[in-house]
Amino acid sequence: MDYKSKPKQKSNKNNNHKQMVWSIKILVLSFALSICFGILSEMVLSGTGLFIAILIIVVFVAISIVADTIGVATTAANIQPFRAMASKKVRGAKESIKLLLKADRVSSICCDVIGDVCGILSGAAGASITVKVAIESNSALNIIIASLISAIVASLTIFGKSVCKKYAIDNSSKIVLVVGKVLSFFTPQNKSKIKKNKEDGKEVESTENEKCQDESLKEQGGNCKK
Repeated sequence: MDYKSKPKQKSNKNNNHKQMVWSIKILVLSFALSICFGILSEMVLSGTGLFIAILIIVVFVAISIVADTIGVATTAANIQPFRAMASKKVRGAKESIKLLLKADRVSSICCDVIGDVCGILSGAAGASITVKVAIESNSALNIIIASLISAIVASLTIFGKSVCKKYAIDNSSKIVLVVGKVLSFFTPQNKSKIKKNKEDGKEVESTENEKCQDESLKEQGGNCKK
């Protein structure tokens, strides 16, 4: 029993170590994204009007909802249909399989890092608009409008995520395949294949042209020269 338990203990330690390393990476990534997005939003919001500020908040909310949808779809999708599609060489199927094999990490990045960071920043941007309007304006109506904007941002984020989670569960395979197709355009192997296919197509066209020229020369009694 002692000899059997030692490999299990080692595997558990390795898994715990990998999980800790991954958690630290997520911590660093979320911290870096928060700083970058926070600085950019403050720089833009400080020198823009109310309309541009609202537009930036809408962008943050949209990114948060889309990222959350991808994360939920990745955890809900079944990998077997994608293996069948990969055997038929469907575009994006291999990339989708890679996502599903690391579904926990993809969900953590999309939902916890990108989704939550953008959600927090959108709420912070709405609060900054409220404070800015309250300081610069003495009108009670403007303060109420700014406060309503902040409340609407928070409620729309929650509403959008709740609706998209149901949609992501029901259409998980479609969403994952779309993401896989998008990722396939950035895969080095696919880029080299596209270039190779283009080059092969040019070679085929040139050889066909040469054949046509040779046949025309033969008809005219000329010599074929390559």
